[in-house]
Amino acid sequence: MNAQHQEFDAIDRQAAQWVDRMNRPLHDAEVAAEFDRWIMQDPRNVESYARMQAIWQSGGLQNALEGAEAGDDFGLSHDAEAPGWAAQAWKQFAAFAAVALCLVVLVSIGARAMVSESSYVAARGISRETVLPDGSKVRMSGGTRMNVRITPWSREVALLSGEAFFDVAHEKLRTFSVDTGKSSVTVLGTAFDIDLVDAETRVVRVYRGLVSVDAGAGRRWRLPAGNGIEVGGDRVRSLGEVRGDHPGWIDGWFDADDTSIQQLVQRLNRGSSLPVVMADPGLGNLLVTGRFQTSDPELVLEALAAIHDLHWRKEQARYVLSR
Repeated sequence: MNAQHQEFDAIDRQAAQWVDRMNRPLHDAEVAAEFDRWIMQDPRNVESYARMQAIWQSGGLQNALEGAEAGDDFGLSHDAEAPGWAAQAWKQFAAFAAVALCLVVLVSIGARAMVSESSYVAARGISRETVLPDGSKVRMSGGTRMNVRITPWSREVALLSGEAFFDVAHEKLRTFSVDTGKSSVTVLGTAFDIDLVDAETRVVRVYRGLVSVDAGAGRRWRLPAGNGIEVGGDRVRSLGEVRGDHPGWIDGWFDADDTSIQQLVQRLNRGSSLPVVMADPGLGNLLVTGRFQTSDPELVLEALAAIHDLHWRKEQARYVLSR
């Protein structure tokens, strides 16, 4: 075997190992990053991985092996008088050949052609629903921006601002991850909501399935449906019971649980045609609990005024909340 064949054999072995690793139920961001480095460093890696993944998905390997065990010669002639060990070896070779003939792989396609990259924006005051190339559905609140990268081996979202509710299409082979800059969420198929409250704070609520939240520095949590978490800097807070099958903001409501007025005002500003500003920034630290109808900003401002003895007024281009 010459050096070139040895090199291709080594690549195929690595690709097979990666198919096995990427088919496991959950893997962390470090493994995904290592895989991305390997797959992108050589176009031959992409081609080999595609072949191995096709074998895994097609079921052809299992069918071929079952055929070999049943004595099927796949239409290939061989010496009927060959010793038993030779006949068995021939059947195994025939099985492998049958699998290879079943696969149609576009080997000429490079890594870039196999990657889909898109950007999505929801204007302030308007929510937007979109369906990603893998079939996952995302509902974005007003003022939300995200980038999406779909490859044959991964599904990655970079949530840049705002809030989004993800209803992820379940797949055995590809995890679905959302990077918020300060933390990341990884799933296989589930429904969850991520809110980028400010530069430091992220809120995750799970409505179906299971998610893994990684905040770095070895901090990681697994959240099943009905649970939520708020992570901000070194602070971590478990949220109250998450009810229903989608977040309230989609229907124009916000459920506050010892939530800062700053966060509530931010929610109002995502959907309101007129922004709410606080005359005193310190008002943002006041806490509220309850269910607020964010589709009606004036009703929310009346409630805040009653709870904390505040005042509000409507100006030409904004609402002002003050002491």
